[in-house]
Amino acid sequence: MSEDAVAPVVAAMLILAVVVTFFAAWNAYYVPSMKAQSEISHIKDVESGFMRFSSDIEAAASLKKNMRLSEQIPLGGGDFTFDSVKSGGELHIWDSLPSGYVQQDWTSQTEPGNPAQSFGLVKFTYKPVNNFWQEQGYGWMNGNVYVLNTERNLSTPLLFYNSTDITYDLAGSLVELEAVPSYSSPGNCSSIIVHTINIAPDSRHFQISGNGNGMLALESTVNSERILNATSLNINITAPPGRFGTGVWDSVNASAGNTLAICGNVKRIVPDNPDQQKLQLIFETDPYPNMTLVRETTEISIGAY
Repeated sequence: MSEDAVAPVVAAMLILAVVVTFFAAWNAYYVPSMKAQSEISHIKDVESGFMRFSSDIEAAASLKKNMRLSEQIPLGGGDFTFDSVKSGGELHIWDSLPSGYVQQDWTSQTEPGNPAQSFGLVKFTYKPVNNFWQEQGYGWMNGNVYVLNTERNLSTPLLFYNSTDITYDLAGSLVELEAVPSYSSPGNCSSIIVHTINIAPDSRHFQISGNGNGMLALESTVNSERILNATSLNINITAPPGRFGTGVWDSVNASAGNTLAICGNVKRIVPDNPDQQKLQLIFETDPYPNMTLVRETTEISIGAY
């Protein structure tokens, strides 16, 4: 065989070796690196969506108006120009306190009592599926966003160094009392408005999975009920022990103090146990005016679409 015939074969083999080495390096280093970078951007978008939606929930609880708010949550990521394969994810919403964080009941001259009304809260999570970077998810509970390690079942607060630093701003908006002074009987009140928040999962849209764009949405609806000739109001805080439950109780206590300062016809019953987080108000029916109790409940439904 002549040298002129061998040279093209050797050249072709060298080119093939270079091409194979290039594609090996491409698949071994470049593609995983680009998919990980794309996944990091995707996870960052999930984090931003959770933070915005957490603010939406606090706004709805604070404003106590009819409204609808939503935030887009990308369920999957990791795709780029030369590889369109994506990871997936799941949004899941459920009751965090099935028994509720507070109960209230009342009595009136015409009705001696009614079944206790309970108000609940939710928590929701994003969990990745076949992530190209880390199995990092996010969760929301009691007004705060948490970073989740779904492999090791660990969580840490996103905005705080450790759990002892967590603040629960949402707790201060959940239960509030508002006194309405009487114009015909100075020093007394004609009505008391009890503002309460009930946050519950959407019964039909509480879970979604896939690799496209998902959405967290809330719908806030305000309902009012008037109880004429009310004689008493009881509010029992049943939130778990800790700073969140204390935050709810502090808000109720402050509202009760403002009410007692304005309303001479309202008396407070001090519980036998001073540590018991329970408020009991008695309304004097004589002299005029008789008390009207207005229960204003903001129903906030959280859904995944």
